[in-house]
Amino acid sequence: MNQYLYPWHDLNGNNQIDSISARNYTDCEERLAKRLIDKYEQLDDTLEFDDLLDQLGDLYGVYIGDIYDITIFQNDSNSIRFR
Repeated sequence: MNQYLYPWHDLNGNNQIDSISARNYTDCEERLAKRLIDKYEQLDDTLEFDDLLDQLGDLYGVYIGDIYDITIFQNDSNSIRFR
C-alpha cells in the first residue's frame, strides 16, 4: 500500500493535509470519493472524481487540492528526519 497526501480547505478557514492508504492513484481517488460520499450525504456517487470534487466545493464549500504519493517527498540522500 502507498500513502497519499492531499490538502483541503473550507470556507470557514479550516485547512489541513490528510492522508489515505491505497494500492495506486486510482484506488486512492476511489477511497477518497467513498470517504467524501460517506461524510457529505448530498454528493452524487455516480460522478467522475473531478466532478465530485467540483460538487463538493459547490455544495459544501470544501476544496481538495492535488493528491501526491508521499514517496515523491522521500529522498534518501536529503531526507528530513522528524523527532
